[in-house]
Amino acid sequence: MKMRVDFVIVQHRDEIVISARDSIDFTKEEAMSRKFLPEEVVVEILLRLPVKSLVRFRCVSKRWLSLISDPRFAKSQFKRAADHIQRLLFPTPFGLGSLEVDLPFGDSSAVRELFVPFKQPNLRLNLLGSCDGLVFASHYDHKDFYIWNPSTGEHRKLPDPGISPHPDNEYMYGFGYDSSIDDYKVIVTSFLPLRPSPGYVGKILSLKNNSWKSIKKPDDVFSSFRSAGALCGGAVHWLGEVLRPEANLAILAFDLAEEKFRQVPMLPMLEGEDVDYYDIAYTCLVNLGGRLCLILLWHADEELWGMMEYGVQKSWARMFRIDGDYGPKPLCMSRGNQLVATNDDGNVLIRANPEGKIVESCVFCIEQSPNWHEPSAVFVESLLSPLFALEF
Repeated sequence: MKMRVDFVIVQHRDEIVISARDSIDFTKEEAMSRKFLPEEVVVEILLRLPVKSLVRFRCVSKRWLSLISDPRFAKSQFKRAADHIQRLLFPTPFGLGSLEVDLPFGDSSAVRELFVPFKQPNLRLNLLGSCDGLVFASHYDHKDFYIWNPSTGEHRKLPDPGISPHPDNEYMYGFGYDSSIDDYKVIVTSFLPLRPSPGYVGKILSLKNNSWKSIKKPDDVFSSFRSAGALCGGAVHWLGEVLRPEANLAILAFDLAEEKFRQVPMLPMLEGEDVDYYDIAYTCLVNLGGRLCLILLWHADEELWGMMEYGVQKSWARMFRIDGDYGPKPLCMSRGNQLVATNDDGNVLIRANPEGKIVESCVFCIEQSPNWHEPSAVFVESLLSPLFALEF
């Protein structure tokens, strides 16, 4: 039997056979007769393959397992990938599923059922953020934090930050990459909402150092609308309220390199004490296509606004108005500049085109499971290991 391929990779005893041609037919025997290539050429070809294939190829031999599992290979493959495939994480009747964002939501054959190696029965799992294919998750508000790569299944439990729980506490979480030192950082803060400093605890962990240290509180008393922050422009962002002394909408950012809180300019029409917040039914902050974006339910209109130039208040612009009455919670942008989101209840996936028309919707969870606090999240496929900093 012959097959049409761009190149063939065959492991024969201790030798690797690779033959590259433009769409020609090969039998296995023909491929075996081709010239053996040097390992550096093999590596160069493997670096061009998608993550899904490379994960399978780890089973070819111990040699390939060692190569593909090497942190340096993983980093090179991630940097060279022309297009990082985005995948949704969402609850299924069997646990947690994954679907490529550009595929039809109703294609059940495209859903991957994922094994979460650290998931404990009867405990809620919080999905708190993702960066470069690594997902930040926890079982409790104040402890049991994990970094997990859903593509490879690798995970790492982080040391507990030493935060004492309190029933009235609010928490903010962040996870992202600090390019200035080539390291990933985790942020956890705990505080009493809209009160002065008593009760505030802020901690940051470097994956390379694997230890927590304290961070100073924000200059203004802040209460976040959502615990999980939005990563954008080298900082993690939360939408919430500040007291000055009246409550005002604000965007709080934590700069991962400077390890300091700061504020980001708010959408002008939402800034100031004269804004009637009762006219704003819902707001949500998210990174969409590398831009910091807001979803507003404003005077019965559902609108998507984006900061076109990071940090510049005048650059806020309406991207499109969304049809329907979903109260969307944005997840990401798919091909064709289409918005992928869940409804307000978190059990329906929707896709809207750039004109704001809903072009696809699918119920994926009849009832929100008590075992999943954030019902859905997005990650990109990668080989990067949560253990990378411990392997050198």
